[in-house]
Amino acid sequence: MKQFRTTALVGMAMAFGGIAQAEEVLRGVSALPPNNVITQSFLEYVDMVNEAGAGVVRIEVIGGPEAIPPGQQDTALRNGVIDIQGGPAGYYAGTVPESEALTGATVTAAEARANGAFDMLKAAWRDRLGAELLAWNGNGTQYYLYLSEVPELDAEGNVVLSGKKLRSAGTYRDWFDAIGAENVMMEQSEVFSALERGVVDGFGWIAFVSDVGVNSLLKARVGPAVWQGSPVIMMNGARYDALPDEAKAVLQDAALALEEKIAAEMPARMASEEERLTADGIELIEPAPDAAARYSDVAYSVVWDKLAKTAPEFEAAIKPLLYPAP
Repeated sequence: MKQFRTTALVGMAMAFGGIAQAEEVLRGVSALPPNNVITQSFLEYVDMVNEAGAGVVRIEVIGGPEAIPPGQQDTALRNGVIDIQGGPAGYYAGTVPESEALTGATVTAAEARANGAFDMLKAAWRDRLGAELLAWNGNGTQYYLYLSEVPELDAEGNVVLSGKKLRSAGTYRDWFDAIGAENVMMEQSEVFSALERGVVDGFGWIAFVSDVGVNSLLKARVGPAVWQGSPVIMMNGARYDALPDEAKAVLQDAALALEEKIAAEMPARMASEEERLTADGIELIEPAPDAAARYSDVAYSVVWDKLAKTAPEFEAAIKPLLYPAP
């Protein structure tokens, strides 16, 4: 009789609106420390999800690089050790070579979604990593070179970078080779002491270099801005597929909201950063149009040429969408 009553109650509950589902809890990690602008963007996404998804889905951040080394986070995501991750896609270019396309893009995240490029990237993430690509939160953040001395210009107006010793990582190696600079491979955390001791003459970094804390050692920022940041937010595909539709909607809506917020805030953030650099005595060097075009062409060519070798069919299909001809 007791079993009958229990079965009947369950049946009644389902008939009158169903049984309340437990809140889905996702374990998240960031590739970089909490003070990094990329991690702050990921944490903003976490807050958006947790607020909108109360009672439906929640992300618990269990740590950053101290919890799982960045180079192992893609494997941890694939194996379900973690559910969701935020960080530079360039860290995992060996696993997802198609991620290089984000760096070489000149369109916005909204444009990439509208023209089908984002769907192509999502398919690559599924195929290579078994992951759901949720957001491109590095969109709009471009790169400059930062030097400890103001560089010379040659007779054609090109910034002379040949022979410069530049702190480098995998992202920059081909570019620096192409401009004749010397790659000095080291962790970003070593840049301050390397500049101070003259081990390097500069480095490449996103527009918000003030966050690195080396302004006092810099004399010049070299433009034009090139590339775009590759930070993304991704989730274990099987875990994502198992979520109820309501939870998926929260994650996707937050991704769109974050991308839109970043795009809206970027002009004011850039203006503020340039004011800070100028106040710190850093010269903002922008070559004349012809020289600037040559500089940009070199930077973008190394990205797309590399992708053409590692994923030729993908490069041919997505390049017109992400790097359209002017």
